[in-house]
Amino acid sequence: MENLPAEWRNWIEENVARGCTRESMLPMLLGGGFTADVAEPALAEAFGRKPVARPGIAQGDSHCLSCHGHSVHVAMVLSNPKVLLFDGLLTAQECDALIALAQARMEPSTVIDDQNGAAVPHADRTSAGASFQRGEFELLATLEARIAALLNWPVENGEGLQVLRYAPGSEYKAHFDYFDPAKPGNAEHLAQGGQRVGTLIIYLCDVEAGGSTRFPSLGLDVRPRQGSAVFFADVDATGDIDPRTLHAGMPVISGVKVIATKWLRERAYGSTG
Repeated sequence: MENLPAEWRNWIEENVARGCTRESMLPMLLGGGFTADVAEPALAEAFGRKPVARPGIAQGDSHCLSCHGHSVHVAMVLSNPKVLLFDGLLTAQECDALIALAQARMEPSTVIDDQNGAAVPHADRTSAGASFQRGEFELLATLEARIAALLNWPVENGEGLQVLRYAPGSEYKAHFDYFDPAKPGNAEHLAQGGQRVGTLIIYLCDVEAGGSTRFPSLGLDVRPRQGSAVFFADVDATGDIDPRTLHAGMPVISGVKVIATKWLRERAYGSTG
């Protein structure tokens, strides 16, 4: 609240007293010229909630960020919920090398059963995938350090990269990446590093047709382009899971889609407590 002028602090206090919700007040603050990184913590404080740290780029007007000597272009910023689009996160050579590393490990993709926590095949997800340990290869360590610098989030808070291949007709129907704490099967996963607070999807090749990442609640489609990536925060400014992050990998119509997914946890992945 201290980052707001007195008149805005008074406005917030008056509307909280009237019974207005955070969701109804946020657009007014954003329309008043405040960024989400100022408005959301102020509202959280007004409603007795403590803001939490989340992955994301530093605020500013720069369109190009330097990450361990590699330049990444910021192509789009959506503040609420937090969605970022990057160009040039990986070079074409890095994309091809990552695809080659994954080729020998490809297996049918699975989903987490939210009742028992097991990884199981599911008709909603028809891709093939390959999983890696964090830092398993030099290329992975380089990319993980770059991602950590870009999103201001520790390397150790990231899961290992997962590479996914979608043939024509393959898709991943609308889903969430966070673990719903109300579902018993997610307790074991939440114990290993806490909640997923951010998702980064990196496009490793161009796709002839189809295969976009769709956010139905936002009316947003991100189309694959080699080396580009989309990031979204899986939780809101107070750390609550954010259902607006519902997203789908749309069916590939022509060509092949290959992506790398990086999930970021609230604390060191694999740690407990």
